[in-house]
Amino acid sequence: MHEKKNTNKFDTTLFHEEILKRLAEPIPAGDYEKFLALWEPKEVKKNELIMRSGEVPKCTVFVLQGCLRQYIVSEKGDEHIVYFAEERHFISDLPAMGSGTISNYNLQATEKSQLLIANVSNWELIFKQFPWWAHAFMKGQQKWTAKMQEQIVASISETAESKYLKLVKTRPSLFQRVPQHYIASFLGINPETLSRIRKKITE
Repeated sequence: MHEKKNTNKFDTTLFHEEILKRLAEPIPAGDYEKFLALWEPKEVKKNELIMRSGEVPKCTVFVLQGCLRQYIVSEKGDEHIVYFAEERHFISDLPAMGSGTISNYNLQATEKSQLLIANVSNWELIFKQFPWWAHAFMKGQQKWTAKMQEQIVASISETAESKYLKLVKTRPSLFQRVPQHYIASFLGINPETLSRIRKKITE
C-alpha cells in the first residue's frame, strides 16, 4: 500500500485538465484520486536543480506553476537549452529513467515553481494500475516527438530570425519569464545575434 501524498497544498486543477485532454473516455470513478496520490507535490526555488546530468533520472515532473529549463553542457562548458517546461508541461528523460542509465540532461527551475513528481517506482505503478493512462501518455508522447522533430528541422533549415519569430508567436510568455541569454541558447544563437534580431524587428 502506497502512502497517499498531500497534494492538497497545491491547486492541481491544471494537472487534471491535462490528463483529461489526452483521454477519449472518462476516467473510471475513483481512479483519479488514486492516480493523483502517486504524485508528490514539491516546491522548488529559483535556480534549484531538479535533475543533474551524469546521474540516473529518478522521477517524472509535471509543472503546476513556474518554469523549468532542460539543458545539456558541452565539453567546452557551454550550456545548450533544449526545452522550457512551463505550466501544464511534463518533463523528464524517460529513456534514461526507464533503462536506468545516466542522463545527459540537467533540469533547473528558472523561477520559483510548484511541481508534481512521480518517482520511478510510482511511475511504473501508474502504468500497471491505470490502463487509461497508457493511452493518455502515448498521445502526449506523439505530440512531444512531433514537436522535437520540428525543432530539429528548424535548427538546421531556418534562419535565426525565422526561429525567433516562431518562438514569439508560439510561446510569447517565455520572453517575460526567462533571461534573454536563455532564449538565445534555446534558439541556438549567441546573445549578440538575438539583440540584433530584436533591434531589426522593432525598428
